[in-house]
Amino acid sequence: MNRDWTALFTGALGEVDPQIGEAIAAQVAQNDATVNLIASESYAPRSTLEAEASTLVNCNSSGYPPRDSLGGSGIIDLIEAIAVERACELFGAEHANIQALSSTIANIAVVRALVPRGGRILSFAPLAGGHMSHGAARHLSGQEFEVRHFGTTGPADDIDYDAADAIAREFRPQMIVAGSSAYPRMIDFDRLRTIADDCGALLFADIAHVAGLVVAGLHPDPVPVCDVVATSTHKTLCGPRTGGLVLCRRKHAEAIDAALSPGLQAAGGAHIVAARAVLFRLVARPEFGALMRAVVDHARMLADALAAAGLPLYGGGTNTHMVVVDLRDAGPQGGALVHHLFEHGLLANTVTLPVAEGRPGRLGLRLGSTAMTIRGAEAADFRALGAGIAALVSGASGRRTQGEVREMLRAIAARCPVPAG
Repeated sequence: MNRDWTALFTGALGEVDPQIGEAIAAQVAQNDATVNLIASESYAPRSTLEAEASTLVNCNSSGYPPRDSLGGSGIIDLIEAIAVERACELFGAEHANIQALSSTIANIAVVRALVPRGGRILSFAPLAGGHMSHGAARHLSGQEFEVRHFGTTGPADDIDYDAADAIAREFRPQMIVAGSSAYPRMIDFDRLRTIADDCGALLFADIAHVAGLVVAGLHPDPVPVCDVVATSTHKTLCGPRTGGLVLCRRKHAEAIDAALSPGLQAAGGAHIVAARAVLFRLVARPEFGALMRAVVDHARMLADALAAAGLPLYGGGTNTHMVVVDLRDAGPQGGALVHHLFEHGLLANTVTLPVAEGRPGRLGLRLGSTAMTIRGAEAADFRALGAGIAALVSGASGRRTQGEVREMLRAIAARCPVPAG
């Protein structure tokens, strides 16, 4: 019998599977050749990628420290302890769980831990800009619990806190959940805290999109006012995508830890935990704060340029990293628009906006400033991007033809390469 299987473990990707190797190389080339305005994307630092692709990927990390039943676990116990300590210090939390394989899994664990099955949840509506894991009908979180939503109101699409208060007084939810997936304005968690206290509910904030702004002091920190806060580790936190972080008051720690593991997953992965530990160290540095200030400034410049070119904005503008173009009056279908933008060298994604009286559509175009700010794009670039996007979306040439916009996008992409990581 041939037992020479060593080559299975030592062969390089290009040799073992050239088809996948070529696909990854094509993705690298596409990244470098396009302008990335996808609001949920950033670029992970090289050091975090090195940690995540390290030998720790081979280690069993089931359970929580100390892993007395797992031989040789002292090193991964130490790494997890470092990650937890850094997370708590970074956000000022009493307890942190850094094992969730995604922020969606983290959200489900929190709700399952603190709300009895079939219990009542009030959340910011996914169609208003919340996330599907906050109780959308087709999501697990909306199927295991009784859920009602509050949304936006008025011509400026302000969050309707008065409606949230009225619903809470009548519905008596056990938990209020709020966070933005496609809403470009800050959420007033202090106001929601008052509403939650008045009806005896817990308050759960999902800051997946704005966690980096919170760390940098550019967004109010919900940790002191909320019972639980969760976030992903990418988006504005700029880490690898494989992660969810839960921050909570100490009295909820045991229930949330158990709901996550073994409740929803076994091992979070020692390599992922190590990457998060490195990330928490990086984002505590002053340079990260400078990056986030530029991200917010650039988003505002992009919004101003879009508005100046005649495009309406959901929420009336932005004070985060995100801009949402409001295309409910007219415009192409979402898939056609995304393809049209990509053909010209721009990456973005569409979202569904709330029904509005007298407006036939539901389409929004979500844009974010994080990725291109990391790549070195400057204020003038974002102003040019706003005018160019307006030309591509509306079909009106203004001062530039769509061909000229394509060349402008190519030039920005070439001048602003993806970091070496």
